[in-house]
Amino acid sequence: MHECLEGKSSALEHLQAHYRQPLLAMLQKSQASPHEAEEIVADLWADCVAPRDGRRPKLAHYNGACSLKTFLTGILLNDFLGRRRKTRRRRELLPAAFRPDGAEVKAEDADAADASNWRVEIPLLTLMRDAIEAAFRACPAEDFVLLQLAHLGGLRAVELAPMFGCTNRAIGQRLKLAGEAINETTRQQLKATDPWLDLQWEDFLEMCRTASPACFGVD
Repeated sequence: MHECLEGKSSALEHLQAHYRQPLLAMLQKSQASPHEAEEIVADLWADCVAPRDGRRPKLAHYNGACSLKTFLTGILLNDFLGRRRKTRRRRELLPAAFRPDGAEVKAEDADAADASNWRVEIPLLTLMRDAIEAAFRACPAEDFVLLQLAHLGGLRAVELAPMFGCTNRAIGQRLKLAGEAINETTRQQLKATDPWLDLQWEDFLEMCRTASPACFGVD
């Protein structure tokens, strides 16, 4: 990372050789065209090592709290989400490009006039938060308490079983099913918001463990 930021070409070549194909494959699974995927990944390498608009290079935010793969995935998906939503907004502009009297409306004027009707662009961090909150709201109250006691409180099955009036085996199964329900509801929420987004559950979990603006290369 430090060698890349110092401009060492061999370090950047190593970074690209190690991560380029997995990142391209992830974008294409998310319905990016081969050309679009190549363009986004090329922009990623530039953003990682070169300052833009007075901001630090993206790679300067990496602090080792998550794997480098997860860090790069977060930056890449943030960019991809922004591009897709910008395209969506542009398409929504087209029907409103002319006033009822036939006069042309400039894109920037239409953008300002109808901003309240358009969907606000959501960073990946917010998208993840909203998906998790939806999953927690859908979780039955007792299961939610059980998950908190087990994962936040660190209680074992032998301690939880008497509290919930069941056997150790039954409480273990209940924990498993509750966790799977959170998993499935979160994934459904992500798909409902952006159906083309292909984010692997393992990457999502690691991002959640270290979630912060810095984890996504943001000041």
